[in-house]
Amino acid sequence: MSYTFYFEKTRVWNAAIELAKQVYMICRKLPSDEKFGLNTQLKRASISVSSNIAEGLGRKGGNDQARFTNIAYSSLMEVVSQIRIAKEFGYVTDMEYEGIRDTSEKIANQLNSLRETQINRVNEPKEYYGMKNELEDQSLDSSQLAAYPRFLDSSKIDYFVHPSAIIDPNTKIGKDTKIWHFSHIMSNATIGEKCNIGQNVVISPDVVLGNNVKVQNNVSIYTGVTCEDDVFLGPSMVFTNVINPRSAVNRKKEYLETIVKKGATIGANATIVCGHNIGKYAFIGAGAVVTKEIPDYALVVGNPARQIGWMSEHGERLDFSESGEAVCKGSGDVYVLKNEKVVKI
Repeated sequence: MSYTFYFEKTRVWNAAIELAKQVYMICRKLPSDEKFGLNTQLKRASISVSSNIAEGLGRKGGNDQARFTNIAYSSLMEVVSQIRIAKEFGYVTDMEYEGIRDTSEKIANQLNSLRETQINRVNEPKEYYGMKNELEDQSLDSSQLAAYPRFLDSSKIDYFVHPSAIIDPNTKIGKDTKIWHFSHIMSNATIGEKCNIGQNVVISPDVVLGNNVKVQNNVSIYTGVTCEDDVFLGPSMVFTNVINPRSAVNRKKEYLETIVKKGATIGANATIVCGHNIGKYAFIGAGAVVTKEIPDYALVVGNPARQIGWMSEHGERLDFSESGEAVCKGSGDVYVLKNEKVVKI
């Protein structure tokens, strides 16, 4: 085959073809009295998914494209419902059922992202169309494609974005990350793999999040903040980046850096005053106001925050013996306290 149509290059269409293969294999096993029942319905619905993706991607207008993407999504839901019925009747094994479900979930996420791109296309300024076409004509790798998620086919992107979220150009977002309702990722922000960005979150320019960072609802992460891997940011916690803000004074060149180190937890409604780093696996209690550096493994609470103990990597409070050793109740790991520093053995 010397020519490849555009829809054949998309991950979502290829995933839909894989779904149809799985469905047809299962249909071969269905009893003969299901010939005009589940057999026909499953085949028809599975073919409809890939067919409507292809037809939609062949249309010109964003609304027209989105209409066929919606039909593909509806057909996908038919497959999910019908395969559940087949399982209830004992026609398919648990492994076959889970295989269909896994493929369907992947396609559903890709269709949601594709639909967002198509709907956004209707409202974008005309100059974006030229940018979109120019980018699609280039041979870009996945990291480059991720910098332009609103202008390119979202089926090429390996993270999930809710349709209500806004992703600015020149962002870097890692594989399997999820970005939920009404959140805004601003230009030059970097987000690692397998992160979860909750509802109504703002991530400002030049912010860096590592892998597996969990950001709960209503958090604003301002320029100057870096969160290493496995950090947890509780609901409505607050970062600052200027010590002495004034509305009439521009202090963008005075932003202070704050590093939240690997595995640290910051509780709900806590405030981190800028320029004070949070040690690895430290635990900031709900509502605490941090005004100084926090050591590794420290447990702090209050306003201003004060240290009241130590926490394990597992999230259990550590009780040190006179010899300076403690065992985590959750994991069994052993920790040593020496010169007011905690080290896991």
